[in-house]
Amino acid sequence: MPMIAISPAIGVVLIVIGIALFIIDLNVTNHGLPTAGSILTLLAGGLILLEAGVPYSGVLLGSLVVVSMLMGGVLFGVLGSLRALRGRSAITGKEGMIGEVGTVRSPVGLRSEGWVFVHGERWRAVLAFAPEGAAPGDGEPVVGAGHKVRVVGFGDGGVVEVVPVEWPSRRSVLHTKD
Repeated sequence: MPMIAISPAIGVVLIVIGIALFIIDLNVTNHGLPTAGSILTLLAGGLILLEAGVPYSGVLLGSLVVVSMLMGGVLFGVLGSLRALRGRSAITGKEGMIGEVGTVRSPVGLRSEGWVFVHGERWRAVLAFAPEGAAPGDGEPVVGAGHKVRVVGFGDGGVVEVVPVEWPSRRSVLHTKD
């Protein structure tokens, strides 16, 4: 069976294509397919150059194997991290603030907006609901400045809805606004 001679130029072209695929993968949002293609073409190009008898092709192949292994490690590391994050709740935007604890900066009531400090930012806030023991004639329940509140939702216009952290067993947190 005759042996097929492959030109060293094909090996160089495959290496250039591998580098181009890796650069494309850095700039395009995808699932790492160009990186996988880059790894394969780099290794194939190095093997072709080694087989063609190009001087110092063993050194070239060794460096290509190291680069391919590093790229593959990064690819599988990123894919593993993404798989671990699947199913977790959002940690950015409005969804990431639900459940966060903040400090009241100015009194917050059911109908009167106040200011709370959550996630390193000041937010307009209202109480999400009245405490169980509040009677309609008692006036509007208000959480005073300095108390801790938990974000439970968002209202109109980016206003956060909060509840006191110490609620309702400690009546000292809630005051009434007459």
